[in-house]
Amino acid sequence: MGIGRFVRSPLLCALALGALLISQPVEAQAPAENAPDAQPAAELAAESSSPEISDDYPSDTWDAEDESAEGPGRFRLERIRVEGNDRTRAHVIRGYIPLERGDMIDPEDEEIEAIRWRLLGTGWFRQVELSLRRGTRRGWVVLVVRVRERNTVVIEQLAFGVSEGLTRTTDTRTAIMPYAGVQLAETNLFGLGFTLRVSALGAQRQQAGRLSFIAPHLGDSPMALSVAAFFHNGREFFGNDPLVAIRCPPAPTACDPAIEARNAVVIYRRGGLELGTGRDLGASTRYRLSWRGETVNVLAMPEAASERRGTEVRPIDFAIRRGQSYVSTIRTGLVYDRRDDPALPTRGLLVDFAADGATHFLGSDYDFLRASVRIQRWIPLPWGRHHSLRLGAFAGVIFGEAPFFYLFHSVDLTDLVPSRVLEMQLDRRASPNLLGTSIAEMRAEEVAGRIDVEYGMRLYSGTGGVRALNAYFSVGLYGLTDLQELDRAIPGYRGASRIPVDLTFDLGLRLDTDVGVFQLGFSNILGFIQL
Repeated sequence: MGIGRFVRSPLLCALALGALLISQPVEAQAPAENAPDAQPAAELAAESSSPEISDDYPSDTWDAEDESAEGPGRFRLERIRVEGNDRTRAHVIRGYIPLERGDMIDPEDEEIEAIRWRLLGTGWFRQVELSLRRGTRRGWVVLVVRVRERNTVVIEQLAFGVSEGLTRTTDTRTAIMPYAGVQLAETNLFGLGFTLRVSALGAQRQQAGRLSFIAPHLGDSPMALSVAAFFHNGREFFGNDPLVAIRCPPAPTACDPAIEARNAVVIYRRGGLELGTGRDLGASTRYRLSWRGETVNVLAMPEAASERRGTEVRPIDFAIRRGQSYVSTIRTGLVYDRRDDPALPTRGLLVDFAADGATHFLGSDYDFLRASVRIQRWIPLPWGRHHSLRLGAFAGVIFGEAPFFYLFHSVDLTDLVPSRVLEMQLDRRASPNLLGTSIAEMRAEEVAGRIDVEYGMRLYSGTGGVRALNAYFSVGLYGLTDLQELDRAIPGYRGASRIPVDLTFDLGLRLDTDVGVFQLGFSNILGFIQL
């Protein structure tokens, strides 16, 4: 999905040669299930080995009243000790631990476990262990953080295959076009926790690139800094196949005003800059805030076009201004992440809320509000440690005049055709309509939703370059419509078919390796057969 989103390639699924169809981004918050819990208080009391003592806080500087803990099973933090880190700086790891000297620690507190989850969620470590050692005074302890590092240069996305496209609106025959996309990232640059990410897409008539940099903390400040620049040279396909009528502007793109084209094609270029910040709110919650400014140049677009929706003929809204226009948006988001693994979770909860707002007060030619929320819950199953069920839900709505690349697209909601890459539409075909509903008329709309369930099973676990191999099967129901269609159904549909919903499903493998998480899905073979 887009909003969480996988990139799919129908060609590779059809060939089923085991090539890497998609690489899912390793998301930056979640822990490994095999890391041990914090050492309980009973084990701490029974520990007989001598603790390693630091000279950071000499005993003659302590207050006598701090000599003992407050309450049974609770201790005061003397300091934090980091072990096992070869590349990552110790102060960077400590920056992810919201504890200071003198804070009370309860080994049974869920926040101790949340610290381990948060560190594993960075994607820098294979394993994180937390334990307590006696401090230099009664009631004081040392929090020991032992890490096992992993490769931080990863392939976050990989997509290649073929799609069906058009060069221009006047084309009456489609063309099969190959494409390839990749996203590479160094998630721990110089061991300082910085992320440098490069994304690129190449196709016969579409190209895109994005470069971003993220600093999780600015010096001693808890605030993050992110900077990104992007450029798109793309095409957007509108209308059902075929269009009822099309009217093109004068030369050099003149065409027969009565032509029944396959799709109306908008050729455009888009580029911009994004500046952002964010902050952790505890060990599992983070908010983000950013501004994005971009310019859009429409190079070619029909003067007007219409399509058949049900039994009616309606004009197409291209959702873009002619010539050059500007989009200026404020983005905000809130993420709550309590999964047990950054790549292949088996238990936990993820909630991701995002909102984008554009207004002419910010210099934008478009005024709109876009809000979405994604919720996923992983539940371990009783008959096996590595068998789990994932329940998912997504909802989104747009108010106002949003450009087409901010709308919700059907290809991002279904698993049966390739999703957009870098917010670019690669395939002119509409999504399959398995239930025969009015969703056949929907391509890019203002209201979207999806619910799904997925069963996952571990096939292999290792400690080398391949960490795990999972098999999965998912099934879901998604819906897509325009705000205006909420008041009345599309003419020509009766009964339950008036509701714009459809089924989606997927079956495949996920592989967690040192260079990324790769997904081989077989569901979009249906789209390949259509192609």
